[in-house]
Amino acid sequence: MKMYVPILTVFEQAAVDGLKEAADQTLELSNAKAPKDDLDLVNSGKVTVDDLTVQVSYDAVHARFQHENLDYEHADGGEAKFLETASDEVDVEAIAAASLRKKLG
Repeated sequence: MKMYVPILTVFEQAAVDGLKEAADQTLELSNAKAPKDDLDLVNSGKVTVDDLTVQVSYDAVHARFQHENLDYEHADGGEAKFLETASDEVDVEAIAAASLRKKLG
C-alpha cells in the first residue's frame, strides 16, 4: 500500500518546523526532569510529527506511573509531572511564530 505524504504550503511547513523545534526543546527539558533510575524512561522519549501535529511522548511501560504519582521519591533525581512541567516552560507560540517570520524573510 502506498503511503501518501501531505503536501504542505510554505506557511504550514514553517509552522511544523517551529512546532518540531518546540517539541524537541520540550523533550530535552522533560528528560532533564524525568526520573533517571535506569534511564529506560528517558531513552523512551520521542517526538512524533504527523501532518500539522507534533507530539512528545514516552513509550516506557512505567512512564505514566512515574509521571502521575506525586509520592514517588527518586534517589537519582527526577520529579513527577516531568513532561507537563517541561511543556509549560516552553513558549511554543513564540517558537512557531519565529519560524514563520524566518521563512517569510
